[in-house]
Amino acid sequence: MTALFFKECRQVLRSLVYYIYLVVFVLFITSQMGDLPELGELHEPQPGEEYYGYGKSTDPHDIMEGTIESLFQETWRNQYNTYPFGFIKVVTLNPAELSRVKAEVEQACGMSFDALCTLYGDYWQSEDETTTFEEHMGLELDWHIPLRADYTYEEFEEQMRRVTGVIGKGCTYDGNYRSEGVKRFTYEDARQEYEDICQRDRITGAGMRLFCDYAGIFLAVLPVFVGVSVCMRDRRAKAAEVICSKRISGTALILIRYAACVALMFLPVVVCAFLMQMPCAYKAAELGVSADHLAFLTYTVVWLLPLILTATAVAFLLTELTDSIIAVLVQAVWMYGGLMMARTLTGDFGFQLIPRWNEFGGYGRFSQELPQLLVNRGCYTALSVILIIFTIIVYDKKRKSGVTVRGKIRKTRG
Repeated sequence: MTALFFKECRQVLRSLVYYIYLVVFVLFITSQMGDLPELGELHEPQPGEEYYGYGKSTDPHDIMEGTIESLFQETWRNQYNTYPFGFIKVVTLNPAELSRVKAEVEQACGMSFDALCTLYGDYWQSEDETTTFEEHMGLELDWHIPLRADYTYEEFEEQMRRVTGVIGKGCTYDGNYRSEGVKRFTYEDARQEYEDICQRDRITGAGMRLFCDYAGIFLAVLPVFVGVSVCMRDRRAKAAEVICSKRISGTALILIRYAACVALMFLPVVVCAFLMQMPCAYKAAELGVSADHLAFLTYTVVWLLPLILTATAVAFLLTELTDSIIAVLVQAVWMYGGLMMARTLTGDFGFQLIPRWNEFGGYGRFSQELPQLLVNRGCYTALSVILIIFTIIVYDKKRKSGVTVRGKIRKTRG
């Protein structure tokens, strides 16, 4: 079995598709992770600093405030960013529609839209060409739209449904407003975030979550190309009849071929993760923090390996079932749909194919959602096992009944 495994590995290494997978993945991940500004800016906060950054907030008031502010600004410009099919579409409303949205903003704030515009304009008059970036960010985070004192979250959600009905699906207000909750960090907030990154994440954990976020997007679809190529190899070489006549069981052949395929696709992921972790480890040493040097392995095994297992299993099953490359289309649609269905770029894992955590840090929230992530990854690992079992069944049935060669069914012997 070991000899056959390494033989299958050599076959994969002879495939041009595998090297395309390798190059595309490496180029993508290095372009995204080549420079982490968050890492360079990481420092121990000191009392009295003007700006401590900002972070996500799950407080209902912060969510309402951030969402209504976004709605006010888009209504002021009469330009609404929507993503009905995953690509940006800027919507401009007609006068009647614009009036309806303005009325919703006025209802939330308890004052006229014109008064809000005056209030907003007066606030930004304090900014001039001498304003620094930190000061600009401070101004942006310090301005809050004045919501009514009795404004409730239930009323807010009802308003957002009406606003979505006017603007259209895929807008920020289409149930996707959880990420709008933002708060300016105080010294205590910044101190807690710093300690979470250094003591709980040990810096490398924060970096590896970001790595897995970027890598997961491509690993949800790239492995299917290699899997299809491996399954179609025998047909291209016209060796299907020869393989079917061998004594090795279909179960062993499929499992060994699958294992070789997964192993060779997972190996460069681990290597890239290790290399991308090194700047985080250096930063940890610089700050006197004990880095988690195995974070690259832990995160890739738990987070990314199930993606490779699932995409490759889809490739094996659909290719054996249809003798075509339809698995590429199916997986691409699944990947694209998974990205579009994600309501946030940080957490809310549910049963998403591609877990997202597009943030350097946030360990407190991540630790709360970790059980959900483990269930998610466990389910996809189990799904890949089920798909491979069905692949074995399909393969054995075809092996017993005959193989298709140049459009003709030829019965196998022995």
